[in-house]
Amino acid sequence: MSGESVVEYAERFFRFVEAGDIEAVSALYHDDVTVWHNYDDVDQSKDENLTTLGSIADRYDKFGYAQPRHTALEDGFLRQHVIEVERNGRSASIPAILRVYVEDGRIRRIEEYFDRSQLNALFAT
Repeated sequence: MSGESVVEYAERFFRFVEAGDIEAVSALYHDDVTVWHNYDDVDQSKDENLTTLGSIADRYDKFGYAQPRHTALEDGFLRQHVIEVERNGRSASIPAILRVYVEDGRIRRIEEYFDRSQLNALFAT
């Protein structure tokens, strides 16, 4: 993490995600990173997750994070935020929490928790 704090690292990572800078996100991942979601209980590979993140601009008219809070941990960080999305004039604000494991300056694993029902409702019409 080259001198930056874990919280600064976390802020940088989420700025890249929000900006759609998939190349920068990829550089922060270990090659064998896994990204797990509570709503489907599936571990995504690096390529699968980068594809998901890279498609955000195609799926939403607006996407961002609000109210970010970070807690530094010995092996990574916790991130709480509200996912704010708009699509076809409809919007949703979804509280989320992520447990992120960082090893050797790169992300080894992410565990993401949020209620997907609001996103499902956004896509229902």
